[in-house]
Amino acid sequence: MVSAGKVTGFILASTPRAFEFEKEEVHTLQIVTNGISVGIERQRLLTETQRRALELQAAAELARDTTSTLSLDILLNRIVNQLEERFGFYHTAIYQLDETGTYLTIQEATGKAGAELKQKQTRIAIGAKSALGVCAASGNPELILDTTNSPIFYPNPLLPDTRSELALPLKISGKVTGALDFQSSRPNAFTAGEITVFQILADQISIAIENAHAYEISQQAVAEMRELDRVKNQFLANMSHELRTPLNSVIGFSRVILKGIDGPINDVQKQDISSIYSSGMHLLNMINEILDMSKIEAGKMELQLEESNISDIINSTVSTAMGLVKDKPVHLVQDVAPNLPLVKLDSIRIGQVLTNLIGNAIKFTEKGDITIGARLSESPEKKPEIMVTVKDSGIGIAPEDQSKLFQRFSQVDDSPTRKTGGTGLGLSICRSLVEMHKGRIGLLESEVGQGSTFFFTLPLEEPKEEISLDELIHEKNIILSIDDDPQVIALYERYLQSSGYQVIPETDPAKAVERAETLQPMAITLDIMMPGKDGWQVMRELKQNEATRNIPVLICSILEEEEKGISLGASDYLVKPFIQDDLIRAVHRLESDGELHNILIVDDDPADLRLTQKMLEDAGHFTVTTAESGRDALESLTNSVPDMIVLDLFMPGLNGFDLLEIFRSDPKLSQVPVLILTGADLDTDQQKQLSEFGNHLLTKGMLKEKDLLKYIEESLNRIKTNSLNG
Repeated sequence: MVSAGKVTGFILASTPRAFEFEKEEVHTLQIVTNGISVGIERQRLLTETQRRALELQAAAELARDTTSTLSLDILLNRIVNQLEERFGFYHTAIYQLDETGTYLTIQEATGKAGAELKQKQTRIAIGAKSALGVCAASGNPELILDTTNSPIFYPNPLLPDTRSELALPLKISGKVTGALDFQSSRPNAFTAGEITVFQILADQISIAIENAHAYEISQQAVAEMRELDRVKNQFLANMSHELRTPLNSVIGFSRVILKGIDGPINDVQKQDISSIYSSGMHLLNMINEILDMSKIEAGKMELQLEESNISDIINSTVSTAMGLVKDKPVHLVQDVAPNLPLVKLDSIRIGQVLTNLIGNAIKFTEKGDITIGARLSESPEKKPEIMVTVKDSGIGIAPEDQSKLFQRFSQVDDSPTRKTGGTGLGLSICRSLVEMHKGRIGLLESEVGQGSTFFFTLPLEEPKEEISLDELIHEKNIILSIDDDPQVIALYERYLQSSGYQVIPETDPAKAVERAETLQPMAITLDIMMPGKDGWQVMRELKQNEATRNIPVLICSILEEEEKGISLGASDYLVKPFIQDDLIRAVHRLESDGELHNILIVDDDPADLRLTQKMLEDAGHFTVTTAESGRDALESLTNSVPDMIVLDLFMPGLNGFDLLEIFRSDPKLSQVPVLILTGADLDTDQQKQLSEFGNHLLTKGMLKEKDLLKYIEESLNRIKTNSLNG
């Protein structure tokens, strides 16, 4: 039989006749034979085509499956098992080049034999007398059609039935990275066409393995970065605690001595202790800057936003900064536009920004004025905002140095002989804090020898709808302000709103009693000098009215007639002018019963314990009990339950978190307010744990008497209010 000019087989025909086939019979037989040959060849080609199609389909599916995972172990296992199942191999294995480039090391293989080869960590030298060794050395496929007569077949006792073998190189960018090993129990199991298909598949597998390797390396890098971040955060937390704790004593006790709590001191001592205090505050500021930058970088800086008056923040910051210019011919000037609207901000963080800008201005100004201004402005998007400026008459900044201003750890003068110190983080932190407020910050103008003007902006919220009178009637913490001067009432509103009070104005004294009867406020502020009906008359009418006689009245007047006011039923008396703290303390007093309150302080640091005790006892209306450990605290609590607990978190043995758990489970202690004092920066989990207990946190090193007393009074007042309402 002949097909395409090639002999493909024979047909044997016989006849009973003694003579040869006739010529016509031979011709007929030849035609039949050729037809049969063509049919057989067509069937063979069809079978081969179908087989090739199935192989290509299996290769495509395998390539798709291998690219669907980035886990290297899963990928390798999937490759060898699918190759064995889809193509019916006796054994399949993947080898990869080791780091030295001298050996192929098994990574994955099928069956029990494969498991044992992996356990033995089988490896084959490059160029060794085996299909894999030759393949890896040459970078070309190596085929053994019959293992019984191949000089390079390396028999493996774990695979006794191997009769043919195909080794294919795995390459990336032309470089051998490993090899695929296919073994069959049939001789001549691989054809040239199959080798082509398998080589294409091997190239795809190489890419999939390389991607999985890259992903594994990236995941390892991410894990290492997370561990580094954890170690860094732990170090910063430890540093915070170890540095702030002694600084708390240095700063706190120097303030105690300067205030004369321990007795009088002479001028020389006052000067020395003031230097100690200033140096301690400077060191604390540097520590806080480093910790703040760490928080910002980690995305853990959180703002406590509330509507505040920027004028009050400027006034408070300037008052604090006055101490920095006492030895310089420098004047601090405020140029704040009147009646600026409230803005939502974190007063502590914006105060920090303002303090830094003013501090820098003082640092680089030897004489002249530093003007702190605030006014309404518009953002580039035409949105309303408040712009705060700090203008000095100092040395100015050269144009080539202005790009360094807001870079981390960068200073305009970074030479070892510079006159001013610092971390170089202040302006960078300011920028981050302002941007967290959705504001802008920068250098407005500067000229060498003439001075500089820095600015930052705070966006204003859309105006809110006014609360109706019906809604106000059901609100708590309402204060009715009766004064004929609207500006005075606006001032009271600014003073009190930040402390959670809703101020309702009434400028007509004739309507005062009616208004008080309708609103039933928690307190009334009352001016005396008013036209038509003075405050004394309003006071009498309020006390004679059944519905208003029990409402506390705080008289605010320029007349120093406190005795008369108290005799008429006033709860307190302030003489104008007074500051915000005076008014807030007076309002707090309206809610307080004036009795001594018992405070338990728990702290393992004797210095901190004594400092906090001094702060509270100096206030004059607290009795203080101390405990130097968690165990001592529990023993004290078995004898009596205090009105409040001041608690250090990090103590050896029974720490603050353990105590909080005990307090929460004890019905007698669960309602006692706890003020947390700590020198460490809490991580996210600790902050979450603390928030679940609902306790307030003050940081050692930045602890001030007024903050401590304010929180304690507020907490005790809340307890009293809750008990009365209950």
